[in-house]
Amino acid sequence: MSKIGYLIIIIVAIVAVAAFLAFPRPQAPMAQTATSTATPQKIVLYMATTTSVKDTGLLDVLIPDFEKWATSRGYNIEVRYTAVGTGQALAMAARGDVDVVIVHAPSLEKQYLENGTLKCRDVIAYNFFIIVGPRDDPAGARGLTATEAFRRIAEAKAPFVSRGDRSGTHLMELSLWRRAIGREPDPKNDTWYISAGAGMGQTLLLANEKRAYTLSDTGTWLRYRDKLPQLDVIVQAAPDLINIYSFSIVKLSNATRLMAQYMKTRGLEVIGNLTINGVPLFTPINKADPKAMEWIKTAIFGPSCVER
Repeated sequence: MSKIGYLIIIIVAIVAVAAFLAFPRPQAPMAQTATSTATPQKIVLYMATTTSVKDTGLLDVLIPDFEKWATSRGYNIEVRYTAVGTGQALAMAARGDVDVVIVHAPSLEKQYLENGTLKCRDVIAYNFFIIVGPRDDPAGARGLTATEAFRRIAEAKAPFVSRGDRSGTHLMELSLWRRAIGREPDPKNDTWYISAGAGMGQTLLLANEKRAYTLSDTGTWLRYRDKLPQLDVIVQAAPDLINIYSFSIVKLSNATRLMAQYMKTRGLEVIGNLTINGVPLFTPINKADPKAMEWIKTAIFGPSCVER
């Protein structure tokens, strides 16, 4: 072979080697060890809940505790909530705006279970409604039943502040008016009747300012009591004023099922430990006494979320 032939072979060989070295080659995957610290993908859960759950301070302890509990089980969950009246919370659920709800109007919740908005439901806690009003009780309602007290307030045309927001508290109030006077007061014609269109805390503050009566849940009353020097409890907690809270799933997922599991286990302990001056703001359902369970049993309906 001529010298030119050898030279051509050498040049071709050099070009081939250079091309091989320049061409990118796939890297072998790195072996993952059992001690991998990769953070799970964040899941955002949207909750609609009642203002009384917020105003009592329950969400301030419940949500961080759930997020920590979920992390210990391999989930990275952030809960974002909107606190509104029960009617608005369930309307948000119907629009698909939220994943879960905590509400307290069993008759309304039943409708949303039947139409498929709520996939499941668990009663988690209760407290009571009370009637609060001016310390001097101008309507003479102190110590009466709730229905009799509302009748006296209407007859005296004593100022009454309604939440007016289709919340569970508002719906209970309207049912008491229908029993007491056969109708629902109209703020346009009944000048003594004030519609606040606000949450429980703000309604109590307005009632204090107006020296008016109102219907409150015991939890929010205990939380706000020191800010309400003009008001006192006029009608104490009673069986017909029981206030039942439930947790429901709107969108079934691993994350919402996990929250349901929490609400029926660890969450009940957190709820029961929330106190003001040693007085519980709620009673978790697993600590209900037999008499209270008799009052609650008609509000236990629908498939349980821990079984979905």
